[in-house]
Amino acid sequence: MFRFTSTNFVNPLMPNKFFIQHTLLSYNKVESTNTTAMTRIKTGEAHHGDIIRANYQLGGKGQGQNTWYSTEGNNLLVSFICTNLKLNASKLAVFNMLVATSTYRVINRYFPNRTALKWPNDILVNDKKIAGILIETILQGEFIKHAVIGIGINVNEQVFPFAHAVSFTQLSGLFYNIDNLLHELTEQLNLELQKLYTSSFDSIKRDYETVLYGMNLKRYFRTENLTFEGIIKGINAQGQLCIEVDNEMKTFNQKEIKFDFAEH
Repeated sequence: MFRFTSTNFVNPLMPNKFFIQHTLLSYNKVESTNTTAMTRIKTGEAHHGDIIRANYQLGGKGQGQNTWYSTEGNNLLVSFICTNLKLNASKLAVFNMLVATSTYRVINRYFPNRTALKWPNDILVNDKKIAGILIETILQGEFIKHAVIGIGINVNEQVFPFAHAVSFTQLSGLFYNIDNLLHELTEQLNLELQKLYTSSFDSIKRDYETVLYGMNLKRYFRTENLTFEGIIKGINAQGQLCIEVDNEMKTFNQKEIKFDFAEH
């Protein structure tokens, strides 16, 4: 049984929020915050806007089979619970864009002009990964009934076992209050996710593409069997990456393509 604390996280000055209720459940150790959040949804214990936070994850999740590296107490490891959304599944790409843009905006305040959003939902500073997002959903017919927004941000980590990651502390030499960062992220998510109901797809897509890593630039990419050069031209309504290759527009799903950061 892992120790956790529960606190009220409501800001009474902002009544019109995407998250109606904010109960913050803080754990010392969990398998992953997303797993804990999903379990609470399935057992009926979760409420819309509940936040699961942990100091350490025994098996932190990344996209696909990836894991999330973090030492105890040094980073923001959090999942936001969204229940009874009744959001058409066709809007999942828009949902993902808004979450990614929210995370980008928070980090960009600390490292302006150095931050970018790498498709589909990683945040880079100086071309290195500082944050990642994993959204998991429960569908009911053609609708998203429940969703869990998992976000990991490298904050006070001083050393990584690989070269492609970076933290706030490594970038600035300073240490940061993780509680304050969580509050900033929660407020930004509230602002952005309201756009699900108030903004057009084109407006949301434009905000996302404006900060998209490699937009309109030549980059190298890798598929399972091929390395090729192309120019990112944006994303489509399905959330696929649109790349111009030899004057032909091609679209790719998340698991079909990777950036090739090797020197060419």
